[in-house]
Amino acid sequence: MSMSDMVVFNQFLMRSYTETIDQQVRLFNQASGGTLILRSARNIGDYSEESFFATISGLVRRRDAYGTGSVSAVDLSQLQINTVKVAGGTPPIRWEPQQFSYMQRNQEEAGVVIGVQLAEGVLQDYLNTAVSGAVAAVSNNGAMVYDGTAGNLSLSSLLSGAAKMGDRSQSLRSWIVHSKAMFDLWQGTLTNSNTLFQFGDVKIMEDGFGRRFIVTDSPSLVTAGSPDEYHTLGLVEMAAIVEENDDMFSNLETSNGTENIQRTWQAEYTFNLGLKGYSWNESAGGKSPDNTEIGTGTNWPQIATSDKNTAGVLVNSD
Repeated sequence: MSMSDMVVFNQFLMRSYTETIDQQVRLFNQASGGTLILRSARNIGDYSEESFFATISGLVRRRDAYGTGSVSAVDLSQLQINTVKVAGGTPPIRWEPQQFSYMQRNQEEAGVVIGVQLAEGVLQDYLNTAVSGAVAAVSNNGAMVYDGTAGNLSLSSLLSGAAKMGDRSQSLRSWIVHSKAMFDLWQGTLTNSNTLFQFGDVKIMEDGFGRRFIVTDSPSLVTAGSPDEYHTLGLVEMAAIVEENDDMFSNLETSNGTENIQRTWQAEYTFNLGLKGYSWNESAGGKSPDNTEIGTGTNWPQIATSDKNTAGVLVNSD
């Protein structure tokens, strides 16, 4: 493959990746009801920090129209929410160029295949990382967790979980649920096969209560045991935000020294993860976190003054 051919290969690959992931991100955001947001950004550094005004406690008081006493002041304060930059990449993908010449096929075909598969893999990475962080953060907030491990997931346990939001329960837009728990629910009281969106093993459906079911076998939705414990997330709008930093970098190289000349391609990328009502703990979680650190609840301390202003609720089941 000449240098010009290698450029064409990369163009085919990155074009396939970009077009595929752009299309699926738009579909995913719409179908998830805006609870899991995937969007582009160009975050600089290891963290992205944003300040906002905290809810003022005791803002409204009862006044004695005939009184003369003093009134204690309340403070206007600001809170800071941090998102964390997560680094991802691929292993070297290896093939032998002569194989394509032997079959009279263009290596650009490999570029298209890699690009499409990479887009699906990166989207899965976005989803799994967001779910892992959300499960960790919400599970660390006992007030927003319903323990239904005495049985399988049921409509009753979902309603009990939604009740954790009190008069704000209608703000829950979707349930992130493992397929095993979803089948338990179907076998109980719910029957609905209306698929709104599907990409890879991610499916989004809607129940009869206006909340959508995002069905995915994300690893963080199950804790191994006897029996296994399943975690179902009830999320509000913009509960988890994944920001792609548009910094995909790849390298294609040719190497000698083996029976057949080999070619490898490898890529790197980053994205930022943020959770509503929770902030990344820079000192405890640190920079460039791994999956274990992202899935540790104490690395996502709650900063919202009210539980109802956080990402949502968690329902545990067998």
